[in-house]
Amino acid sequence: MSEYVKQASSAGEQYLTALAESQEQFLKAMSSYTSLLPKVPVAPIPAFAAELPTPKEIVEANFTFAAKLLKQQKEFTEKLFAASPSAH
Repeated sequence: MSEYVKQASSAGEQYLTALAESQEQFLKAMSSYTSLLPKVPVAPIPAFAAELPTPKEIVEANFTFAAKLLKQQKEFTEKLFAASPSAH
């Protein structure tokens, strides 16, 4: 493994760790804030809303697509490097 790969991997892991920590702090703050809000009665849901996707479904569909796209791009890049005479 080259020095670049080691440094890039280390920097990536440090970034992901910091990101996870900041996300956790945000969620804790959000939870504290929402616990102070008054309880609002649930409004009736219109009939047409049953046809709309839930926020969770939207997120799942988009992350599934992003994962497939990233996998496809990685496979293409690997094939490109394999076809290139200067890639080793």
